[in-house]
Amino acid sequence: MHIARSLYPVGLLAAALMLSACSPDAAAPAQPRSVKLEAIGAGSADAASHFVATLRQEHRADLAFENGGRIAEIAVDVGDRVRKGQVLASLDVEPARLRLTQAEANLRAATGQAKERQIQLQQQQAMFEDGVVSQASLTSAQVAHDSAQSQLRVAESDRALAARALRQSELRAPFDGSVVARLLQPQADAAAGQVVVQVEGQGQPQAVATLPAAIAQGLTPGSLVQASRADANAAAFTLRLRSVSSRLEGGASVQAIFDVAEASIPLRSGDSLMLSLSGASENDLSVPLPAVIAQQGKDAVFVYDAKAGTVVRRPVKLGPIEGERIRVTSGLRSGEQVVAAGGAFLSDGQAVLPLRAASHLNDAGRP
Repeated sequence: MHIARSLYPVGLLAAALMLSACSPDAAAPAQPRSVKLEAIGAGSADAASHFVATLRQEHRADLAFENGGRIAEIAVDVGDRVRKGQVLASLDVEPARLRLTQAEANLRAATGQAKERQIQLQQQQAMFEDGVVSQASLTSAQVAHDSAQSQLRVAESDRALAARALRQSELRAPFDGSVVARLLQPQADAAAGQVVVQVEGQGQPQAVATLPAAIAQGLTPGSLVQASRADANAAAFTLRLRSVSSRLEGGASVQAIFDVAEASIPLRSGDSLMLSLSGASENDLSVPLPAVIAQQGKDAVFVYDAKAGTVVRRPVKLGPIEGERIRVTSGLRSGEQVVAAGGAFLSDGQAVLPLRAASHLNDAGRP
């Protein structure tokens, strides 16, 4: 009985251990966390190497009357070919002619007055030398003469402006080209500077694109790029870079202008083009903004180790933000995979499971 009593506690302990092992609340091994990965350089470069551009002509102009007035005639319509110097539209010239007549009359009056003041000054000068008049009389004659000369110059300027207004009552084509827009109709009142017609040149098409500053830095004037129209099955052609703007737009992009070097298909202003530029280099890598983790003033990303199935925290140096991405100047190599989002919930060396692109919504009810 003494032996049986001594084995009793041992049996209770063994039973407890067996029950705890069979308990459904027993701690299970941690499951790898699912993460979304992105390949740096290899995967993102292809997506970042295509940009939209808009085609335009090098020579283009919005034509407006320098002085407002009523439009008497518009001699062209959309699609018409025009030659340099051809009259495109004209204003009612009667007001301009009347102002010119008035200015010429004022000029004749100012000329006569100036001659009269000149004669009076000469007379006063002669009498002053003879001691007949005082210095004050001579000074008064000199002031009147100078004032008359000023009035004459004003009248001459008014006459020149009136003559210019009469000449500018006609809109002439500044170069050979075609009319692409007609914005007003005859008998309409046009304000000064209000666009009446738009014209474009011919044979010198350009493509204008907005590129990330990081990619634009790798381009030099004369660089050749491939382009195609946005519509399907469009043939590719070559563009040559003319210039890159030195001003940033939106903080991270610049405007680039390309000349069409060779094109086997007809191109029209307003066509949308797709430019194909070279992909990212080792010094031109970027990651999504959510991929960056900032802790204690240091930036880092989680890099996926495919062999171990884990992620490694990697310090990086960052560059400028480009839209929803940020450049990485050091710390990553092209082809490496980083966690695109959710890095704040990971730890260094943690096992992860790459997230598949396929949807698992239908598997929600499965065990």
